[in-house]
Amino acid sequence: MPAATSLGLVEEYAAAADRFAVAVGWSQLHAPVPSCPAWTVRDVVVHLANVHAWAATVVETGRRAEQLNDQPRSNRPLSVREWYVAKAEDLYQVLRQCPPHTPCWNFAFDDGVAAFWQRRQLHETTIHRIDLDEAAGRNSGVSPLVAADGVDEVLSVMLHRMHRRGHPVLLDAPVQLTASDTGDSWLLSPGRRFGTGLSGVGAALVPAPPTVERLGLSEARAASDRVEASAADLYRALWHRRIARDLRVFGDEARVRVFLGSRLTP
Repeated sequence: MPAATSLGLVEEYAAAADRFAVAVGWSQLHAPVPSCPAWTVRDVVVHLANVHAWAATVVETGRRAEQLNDQPRSNRPLSVREWYVAKAEDLYQVLRQCPPHTPCWNFAFDDGVAAFWQRRQLHETTIHRIDLDEAAGRNSGVSPLVAADGVDEVLSVMLHRMHRRGHPVLLDAPVQLTASDTGDSWLLSPGRRFGTGLSGVGAALVPAPPTVERLGLSEARAASDRVEASAADLYRALWHRRIARDLRVFGDEARVRVFLGSRLTP
């Protein structure tokens, strides 16, 4: 598991779910969601509600569970919002009552603790609220501390998950990501390449995932390839949501853009 965060993850999740529910009430359910091709706002709401219910079952049992496909009984926006709120509230109660260090399965490392799901549901909810706001043409603010923790989750958890699913990071040289507003910084270095057991000149090499290191303030420029932006803009960029114009790239820009185009998240 990644290093513990100073955020109160359960309460931050509850606040994120409240903001998502408000966004549902302000949205057109049939509107397309640019960041989730082929999905409407209603699809995003149904997806997130089912993820909440699935996570609640995993945390309650500590074991892997089948994902759900529940549907709201009505397509009226207020009814759909109320249906979502009930799922979100159920998860909140489960997370609040389960000690964070309780052993619990997760999809990235198999063995872990319940705190994984506190963090995961905070960011699942936050990212999909951004999706709803973008679908409606609204600006979507994210707390710098939440965004910085979200960047750390992508690099320490989601990157590992996507590597296991056959989506290796496109990284040929070290790259450093720095959140200009919080001072947080991460250094990613290419992983070693391992042979597949085949012989001959054309034997394939399997890359290990990159190593990820949190840097101190005295290591502000540890790599020539760097990306600097607010924590919220880094967060959006790693999740392939709308990238702000003030994302600043230093060093080999083409190489950095290839890295940013990697499939780091689902």
